[in-house]
Amino acid sequence: MADPDVASAAFTRAWSAYRLINQDVDENDARRASLERFIRQRRDSGIDDPEMLAVAGLKFLKQLDQPGMSWRD
Repeated sequence: MADPDVASAAFTRAWSAYRLINQDVDENDARRASLERFIRQRRDSGIDDPEMLAVAGLKFLKQLDQPGMSWRD
């Protein structure tokens, strides 16, 4: 069973770092829910290193910021 604390720690770290870089992003931006789902899916697939999950989450957010990508789902 997946440890929810690992996913929560990775999510918090990635979202905090993203918002430090993108200060105009609101705390409750829709990308937040997308990031949380993304990290939980990766954790459920077996990735249990919070650092790796956070980095993957930041990469995911960067992809969402690319033109043509949708973060509203």
